[in-house]
Amino acid sequence: MQVVFLNRFERVDGLEEERAQVFIGEQQGIWSAGWRGLEGASSEEESVWYEGMSWEELLAAFRHGVAGKMRQGFRPLLDGMLDEMPFWERRPATPQLLQCYADSRDAEEVAAAVRAWRRAKAAEEKKSAYLIATNREVQLLAVFLPQTLDELEQIPGFGKVKTERYGKEIVGLFQGMERSHAYPLREWVSLAVSDEMLSAWLFRMKEEKYGQTLSAAQDKRALLEGIRDGKSLVQLEGELNCPRRRLLERIERLDEEGYDVLPIVEMELSELPPEESVRIEAALGELGDRYLKPLLRKVYGEAGNDDKDAEKLYEKLRMARIRYRRFARGIAG
Repeated sequence: MQVVFLNRFERVDGLEEERAQVFIGEQQGIWSAGWRGLEGASSEEESVWYEGMSWEELLAAFRHGVAGKMRQGFRPLLDGMLDEMPFWERRPATPQLLQCYADSRDAEEVAAAVRAWRRAKAAEEKKSAYLIATNREVQLLAVFLPQTLDELEQIPGFGKVKTERYGKEIVGLFQGMERSHAYPLREWVSLAVSDEMLSAWLFRMKEEKYGQTLSAAQDKRALLEGIRDGKSLVQLEGELNCPRRRLLERIERLDEEGYDVLPIVEMELSELPPEESVRIEAALGELGDRYLKPLLRKVYGEAGNDDKDAEKLYEKLRMARIRYRRFARGIAG
């Protein structure tokens, strides 16, 4: 294997010092990345984080692995491993300190009550629950228990608009609850968060972030392999455990990134009646390919108003739009 990147890590625990290396290597077009314990390490065995041909997936696996080791206390000889200033050279802003502190506290009973309110409000407004309050915001509320609108505005994520819309209901949830901390929060939170707590939290956030990136890269590879192998939407929907609409959006994104998705597009459109195909092509030429709703009305008229059938019609339009765009790019090229 030809090593193309190597960096040394150290961890000091009292008088004990451990050393290790992270590496990226290549052999005959196959990339690999991993961790190798050196003399004195608790484990001197090599751990391979990734092996394959995708540079995108390799980087995601590499960063995910590095974040995990840094969370365990290892520090690199060369800084900038995660494309940021090392945490020990700066203290983060108050919102990050508040989140770090909140994540270290068990407030599940209160958080459950906040989530119940969030579900009810989301149903009332017919929108996704995370638009009312994200899971991180729920944890912040449950820990810091704001009981006035001024206090609520000190919680990250609750600016003027959100406070005006939901503030009275939120602070009403916490009226009468005992709390052991004071407001303003910034006056004490930086003292309550130790360097050790902060470093573990920061690298856990990085580990989660790059874990999600790695998962997305793996899902992308699986979808591309399925398309290459000639699988249908029904087969991919089951194998990838992905809702059909989400699957179509992912295929469209692959097309935008330049991947060849025409095999599955042509397969799914093969049973489309010629006259319907002509109507769709004409509508795309007349109305453009940016918005689907005008296309739905143009091609299917009143039939497109039936919610039960609309998803199936949108599916046809999405597939036809990919083919249309690919043809247009071919002409432009």
